[in-house]
Amino acid sequence: RGLNDRARRNVVKEFVLLLKPTIVCIQETKLSSICNNVAGEIVGGSFDYDFVPADGAAGGIMLAWARDCWSVDSLHRGRFSLTARFSSRAPLGQPWWISVVYGPQLDSDKIEFLDELRQFRAASLGPWFLCGDFNMIYRAQDKNNERLDRRSMRRFRAFLDQLQLEEINMVGRLYTWSSRREQPTLELLDRMFATADWLSAFPNHVLKPLSSDCSDHCPLLLHHHVYNGAKRRFKFEPYWCRTRWK
Repeated sequence: RGLNDRARRNVVKEFVLLLKPTIVCIQETKLSSICNNVAGEIVGGSFDYDFVPADGAAGGIMLAWARDCWSVDSLHRGRFSLTARFSSRAPLGQPWWISVVYGPQLDSDKIEFLDELRQFRAASLGPWFLCGDFNMIYRAQDKNNERLDRRSMRRFRAFLDQLQLEEINMVGRLYTWSSRREQPTLELLDRMFATADWLSAFPNHVLKPLSSDCSDHCPLLLHHHVYNGAKRRFKFEPYWCRTRWK
């Protein structure tokens, strides 16, 4: 908000250079097309990418991945989502799916949005990770006031139950979006979900919020620590003999 296109790209690239993620998901790009030059301005030259174009000046999704870490195939572009199957270039496990979403505002479109994800899941089995700006909530606690669309909440909750998705809980923040008014509306619109087999394949993770100074949305960072199951080796430290105990 308040930044031109180049400034927004620079902000994202600074995050990428600082945090060194291997997968980058961007919603509401507002870009009708993304070429290699534009992608390089956003995430740098070490990433491959795909995108769903914006509808006029609204929407748009970009998914980028570090080509040294991941190989990607079976791309699916929907109206509200971009899905791909990821495989690690290191032999650490089975392939898994990621879907990045930008949920619609209109209630009628929300039904189509959830149906789009259902249809993908029915045709694509295996570990699944789902993330993005859903523009929906499923709990009253995800909004700071009582102006709730309970029908939409029930619909979203039923979708999560039907597809057996578990939320990855964020540490250190309650909401990810602000209306930025004097008395702002706050909501948890940006979220991450996964199936049980994805959580079993990637058990060691922490979801943290980043600075939201330049946007009405809060960027999220999912840390994943790979554990290969090897036992830690005991190592004797000579200074232990010089330690004085009181």
